[in-house]
Amino acid sequence: MNNTQKPNQTLTQQGAFRKDRSALNRAENHSITDGDLIQKMAETHSNPNSAQAYSEAAGAVIHTRANMNKETPINDALEAILKEHEIFNKNGQTT
Repeated sequence: MNNTQKPNQTLTQQGAFRKDRSALNRAENHSITDGDLIQKMAETHSNPNSAQAYSEAAGAVIHTRANMNKETPINDALEAILKEHEIFNKNGQTT
Protein backbone atom coordinates (compact mmCIF):
# COMPACT_ATOMS: atom_id res chain seq x y z
CA MET A 1 0.00 0.00 0.00
CA ASN A 2 1.42 3.37 -0.92
CA ASN A 3 1.36 6.38 1.38
CA THR A 4 -1.46 8.13 -0.46
CA GLN A 5 -3.98 5.30 -0.12
CA LYS A 6 -5.95 4.99 3.09
CA PRO A 7 -6.27 1.54 4.68
CA ASN A 8 -9.39 -0.35 3.59
CA GLN A 9 -10.23 2.34 1.03
CA THR A 10 -12.85 1.07 -1.41
CA LEU A 11 -12.02 1.60 -5.06
CA THR A 12 -14.69 2.70 -7.47
CA GLN A 13 -14.86 1.04 -10.89
CA GLN A 14 -13.26 4.13 -12.37
CA GLY A 15 -10.59 4.11 -9.67
CA ALA A 16 -9.82 0.45 -10.31
CA PHE A 17 -9.46 1.12 -14.05
CA ARG A 18 -7.16 4.08 -13.37
CA LYS A 19 -5.03 1.97 -11.05
CA ASP A 20 -4.68 -0.82 -13.64
CA ARG A 21 -4.06 1.69 -16.44
CA SER A 22 -1.34 3.27 -14.35
CA ALA A 23 0.15 -0.15 -13.59
CA LEU A 24 0.33 -1.02 -17.30
CA ASN A 25 2.02 2.31 -18.03
CA ARG A 26 4.47 1.83 -15.13
CA ALA A 27 5.24 -1.70 -16.31
CA GLU A 28 6.04 -0.37 -19.77
CA ASN A 29 8.31 2.30 -18.27
CA HIS A 30 10.18 -0.43 -16.36
CA SER A 31 10.45 -2.75 -19.40
CA ILE A 32 8.05 -5.26 -17.83
CA THR A 33 6.14 -7.04 -20.57
CA ASP A 34 2.49 -8.03 -20.68
CA GLY A 35 3.76 -11.61 -20.54
CA ASP A 36 5.57 -10.87 -17.27
CA LEU A 37 2.38 -9.41 -15.81
CA ILE A 38 0.27 -12.33 -17.04
CA GLN A 39 2.75 -14.81 -15.55
CA LYS A 40 2.61 -13.11 -12.14
CA MET A 41 -1.19 -12.85 -12.27
CA ALA A 42 -1.45 -16.56 -13.14
CA GLU A 43 0.78 -17.44 -10.17
CA THR A 44 -1.62 -15.74 -7.75
CA HIS A 45 -4.82 -17.17 -9.29
CA SER A 46 -7.01 -19.52 -7.22
CA ASN A 47 -5.86 -22.31 -9.58
CA PRO A 48 -2.24 -21.20 -10.08
CA ASN A 49 -0.52 -21.65 -13.42
CA SER A 50 -3.52 -23.39 -14.99
CA ALA A 51 -4.72 -22.66 -18.51
CA GLN A 52 -7.69 -20.88 -16.93
CA ALA A 53 -5.37 -18.69 -14.86
CA TYR A 54 -3.36 -17.63 -17.93
CA SER A 55 -6.50 -17.11 -20.00
CA GLU A 56 -8.13 -14.89 -17.38
CA ALA A 57 -4.94 -12.92 -16.79
CA ALA A 58 -4.39 -12.37 -20.51
CA GLY A 59 -8.03 -11.35 -20.94
CA ALA A 60 -7.72 -8.77 -18.17
CA VAL A 61 -4.60 -7.23 -19.72
CA ILE A 62 -6.07 -7.26 -23.23
CA HIS A 63 -9.33 -5.69 -22.06
CA THR A 64 -7.59 -2.98 -20.05
CA ARG A 65 -5.35 -2.13 -23.02
CA ALA A 66 -8.43 -1.99 -25.28
CA ASN A 67 -10.12 0.45 -22.88
CA MET A 68 -6.94 2.53 -22.73
CA ASN A 69 -7.19 2.78 -26.53
CA LYS A 70 -10.84 3.85 -26.18
CA GLU A 71 -12.01 0.56 -27.67
CA THR A 72 -15.17 -1.11 -26.40
CA PRO A 73 -14.95 -4.82 -27.25
CA ILE A 74 -17.90 -5.94 -25.10
CA ASN A 75 -20.17 -3.22 -26.46
CA ASP A 76 -19.01 -3.97 -30.01
CA ALA A 77 -19.85 -7.65 -29.58
CA LEU A 78 -23.28 -6.83 -28.13
CA GLU A 79 -24.06 -4.45 -30.96
CA ALA A 80 -23.10 -7.12 -33.51
CA ILE A 81 -25.34 -9.70 -31.81
CA LEU A 82 -28.28 -7.29 -31.65
CA LYS A 83 -27.80 -6.42 -35.32
CA GLU A 84 -27.77 -10.13 -36.21
CA HIS A 85 -30.96 -10.65 -34.20
CA GLU A 86 -32.57 -7.73 -35.99
CA ILE A 87 -31.65 -9.21 -39.38
CA PHE A 88 -32.96 -12.65 -38.35
CA ASN A 89 -36.22 -11.11 -37.14
CA LYS A 90 -36.70 -9.27 -40.45
CA ASN A 91 -36.29 -12.59 -42.27
CA GLY A 92 -39.07 -14.13 -40.20
CA GLN A 93 -36.84 -16.17 -37.95
CA THR A 94 -37.34 -16.20 -34.22
CA THR A 95 -34.60 -15.51 -31.74
